[in-house]
Amino acid sequence: QDIPEGEDPTDAAQDQGNGGSHSQGDELQSPGSSDPATPIPVDEVLKILKEFLRGFHKLRDDGPPKALMAIRDNSKDGEYWEALARVIPKRTLKLWDALGAALLEYHKVLTRRAELFSEATMLQQKNS
Repeated sequence: QDIPEGEDPTDAAQDQGNGGSHSQGDELQSPGSSDPATPIPVDEVLKILKEFLRGFHKLRDDGPPKALMAIRDNSKDGEYWEALARVIPKRTLKLWDALGAALLEYHKVLTRRAELFSEATMLQQKNS
């Protein structure tokens, strides 16, 4: 928000219905709490978040639960990867290879035409 020069930013927070007992930036309300008597001091928010993330990373590092690992049937994994390697038919791959080679040849032709065009422009300048 734009605060006019010379005004105290905490006054603006109090004017917006903050009650005047403390500024909005000093304490935060806990998300699940409707009781205004349990505010979270702003200084502790970072500590609380870091502690949460430490626990969260521990959960992620453990991987999937052991019960799921034992249940999962991986006997068809090899078939899956083999089938995935053949998603694009050989005919399509050959077509793409031929198109790639043709585009390279076309690029050579266009490059040569550009050189000839430059040479023709120079000759026209000399003739004039």
